[in-house]
Amino acid sequence: MTYYPYLRGRMYDLLALKESVEFGDLGPDIVPIIEPVRDSKELQQTVDVLIEHKQPFSVIANPQVSVYGLNDTKLYPLPDLTEVPFFHPAAILAPDFSSDFLQTSSDQTALLVAKNYQILKAYEKTRILKKVSGILIPEEARIHQIVGDKSISLTDPLTFVPHVEDYADIEDEFFESANWYQQNDNYQGFGDYSMVGSYYFDKGMPSRAIALHIIYAAENGTLRIHHFVSDSNERMSGQKDKFFEAINKLAVWAPENIRGLNDTPALRELVGYAKQDKFPGLGIVKKLSMRHHFQLMHRLFELKKHKV
Repeated sequence: MTYYPYLRGRMYDLLALKESVEFGDLGPDIVPIIEPVRDSKELQQTVDVLIEHKQPFSVIANPQVSVYGLNDTKLYPLPDLTEVPFFHPAAILAPDFSSDFLQTSSDQTALLVAKNYQILKAYEKTRILKKVSGILIPEEARIHQIVGDKSISLTDPLTFVPHVEDYADIEDEFFESANWYQQNDNYQGFGDYSMVGSYYFDKGMPSRAIALHIIYAAENGTLRIHHFVSDSNERMSGQKDKFFEAINKLAVWAPENIRGLNDTPALRELVGYAKQDKFPGLGIVKKLSMRHHFQLMHRLFELKKHKV
C-alpha cells in the first residue's frame, strides 16, 4: 500500500514537502506527486532535496493548472531526472498528452493521472496503459473497470464550501475515503490533496474568515478532519484577530483529542502560536498543517509495518 499526496506547486506546499523530506517524515510508502504551477526556486530546491534524500516522487510533465507549462525556457530548470531510479515520470491524460512524457530508464516506473473517462476510453487499447505501473483515478466504476489492478484512487475528501466561514457548520468530518491500512476494491494505493483540496485558485481570494484544518486518526483507524473557524467574520479586516480566534479553539481542543500518533512536532509548533502575540501568516499555518498530515501518515505506515 502506497500513499500518493497530490500537491500543486504553490510556495508553502513545496516548503512543507521540502521540510518533511529533510526531517525524514515521508519514507518509501509516501510518494508525493507535484503538479507545478510556477517556475520558482522553491520548486527547484524541493526537487533537489527529494533527490538528495532519495525520496520517491513524481513531477507532472504536462500540468493542467496555472502557467508553468506555457514557457519551455525556465529561470529555475529542474535537474535531469532520467537516471534517478526513485523518480516516477508522470503525466495527466489530457488533450495535450504525449507518450514522450512517460519515457523511463531501466530502473524507473511511470504513473498516469486519468480523471476523464472519454480520453481514457480512447487510450484503452494502447500501449500507454500497459506501460505505466499505476494510474491515479477517481473512484468511478467505469474508469476503474478500464484501469483494473493498476488503479490508484485519487480522491478529495475535503468538503468544498462556498465561504470559509461555512466550515463552522461542519466542524468535524470523515476525511479519507480510502482506508490507509487496507485498500479495497482492487486499488494498489491511494492519493489525496491533503487539507488543501483539489480546487485550484491561481490567486488567493480574500476571505472574511480564517479556518484551520487538522487531519487526525480516530481510535478506529479512520482519518478525520476538524475545522477551527474564526468568529469575527463580518468584515475583511482583522486577520490577526481572526487567526487567534481560530488557533485558540485548536489549543483548547487539542489536549483532549490529540494524543499518541496524532501529537506531531508540526502540530505542537502550530498550537504554540496560541501562546504568542505574533500572527505567522496563513502560509506558515498551511505549511505546518500539511507537515502534520505528512508526519501522521508516516507514523501510521510505520505502525502498520510493525504490526505485520
